[in-house]
Amino acid sequence: MGKKNEKEKPFEIRWKTDLPYKYAIGKLSVKFFDTLKKERKLLGSKCPKCGKMHFPPRGVCAECVVRMTADDMVEVPPTGTLVGFTVVNYPFVDPQTGGMRPFPYGYGLFQLDGADTYTMHFINEKDHNKMKIGQRVKAVFKDEMEGTLGDIPYFEIIREE
Repeated sequence: MGKKNEKEKPFEIRWKTDLPYKYAIGKLSVKFFDTLKKERKLLGSKCPKCGKMHFPPRGVCAECVVRMTADDMVEVPPTGTLVGFTVVNYPFVDPQTGGMRPFPYGYGLFQLDGADTYTMHFINEKDHNKMKIGQRVKAVFKDEMEGTLGDIPYFEIIREE
């Protein structure tokens, strides 16, 4: 034993290991991604009490805190309105691909038609001078759907003629 005022060095064992795991995404997410893959449709959660439409779907209403289930999910149009945006000019590893994300790229905050909440996603525009609040947007779907967020690579800005 050491002296009373001496700090004891902790015993440590160090090793490197992989920790692969799986987790449940929940019934709402399963239904959302399954419908996206098979039907190319977006689903939101409609509160059975107050009627607030949430996109993306969620298990509890943000307005009245009522639990929502997969039975409360309804289709939301793939179109909406741009309510905020940024252009990212910083390189980083894309968690969906594991590779470096090409930059610059546009990222937006949208309110889909019929939804009371907002969602964020990539935009097909990277020049902030060509984007403005209130522009209409539409989800673009991949040809080969996988049932992931990557099935919507971006939202395109609908140009007015």
